[in-house]
Amino acid sequence: MAIKRHRSGYKFTDKTQSKRGILAFVLAAISIAVFVLVIVASFQSRGNGTMYLGSAGVSSMLISVVAFVLAIMSLGEENSYKLFPYLATVLSFLTLGIWVALYIVGFMIG
Repeated sequence: MAIKRHRSGYKFTDKTQSKRGILAFVLAAISIAVFVLVIVASFQSRGNGTMYLGSAGVSSMLISVVAFVLAIMSLGEENSYKLFPYLATVLSFLTLGIWVALYIVGFMIG
C-alpha cells in the first residue's frame, strides 16, 4: 500500500467516493422531492389531479427503482467508501416502498 500525499496531509488509503452511490443518493433525493410535491399538489386539487400529476408520480417511482438498483450495484464496489451507497440504499428503499404502498392503496380503493 503506497502512501500518497494529499492536499492537507497524508492519505493512507486508495479509497474514493462511489460515483454510482452518489448518483443513486441524488436520484433518491429527487424522488423524495417529487413525492412531496405530488402529494402537496394532490391535496391542493382535492384529489382531482391532472394527468401530468400522475405521470410525475409514476416517473418518480421509476427514478426510485433506478436509484435502488444503482445503490445495490454501488455496494459491491471495492476500494470505495460506503457512506453514500448505504444512504442511497436506505432512502431509495423507503421511497420505493412508499410509492408501491401508495399505488396498492390507490388500486384497492379505486
